[in-house]
Amino acid sequence: VTAAYIFLAVTLAPALVKAGVAPLPAHMFILYWGMLSYITPPVAIGAYAAATISGSNPMRTGFVSMRLGSIIYIIPFLFVLSPSLLLQSAFWPSVLEISTAILGVVLIASALQGYLVFVGSLIESNWAQWPARILLVLSGLLLAVPRLNVGLVSEAGGGQFFLIGLSAVLLLLTIGIAQWGRRRATQRQRA
Repeated sequence: VTAAYIFLAVTLAPALVKAGVAPLPAHMFILYWGMLSYITPPVAIGAYAAATISGSNPMRTGFVSMRLGSIIYIIPFLFVLSPSLLLQSAFWPSVLEISTAILGVVLIASALQGYLVFVGSLIESNWAQWPARILLVLSGLLLAVPRLNVGLVSEAGGGQFFLIGLSAVLLLLTIGIAQWGRRRATQRQRA
């Protein structure tokens, strides 16, 4: 990671700063993308080491690790879009953005994994898992992406709280779809 970061810091950081990205978010962006080489095939050093220990196929382990860690591909962009995630603004706005970003990342990861905390497996819902996963991703993006401009809210009019409410509605709809699909699958098994 150190060599990749140094190379990218020398070549890419000045271009990002010149493009208008603050220095700290630019370097965090570079650091995270440098770390992705450990889980992304064909390099996937960490995944290959795990495959050797477990006795599994290294490429398959690399792709599974990439799927499990796929939320890491989004996090660097969040740093660039909102420096307050790196505590570069006032305390309470930073707390709000960090909290919503964490919840959004959890929801997106839940959609990618097919398992929602306190609800259970979405995969057991059969066909209903896909609408539930799509709603989870939308809900997670509404929470995680700072200053999301959807055209429905104004920057001064409490837009963050509107997006939190909209995300909560989508999350409740997701839970309802997952539970309904699970109940239908259980009824079919009994019949």
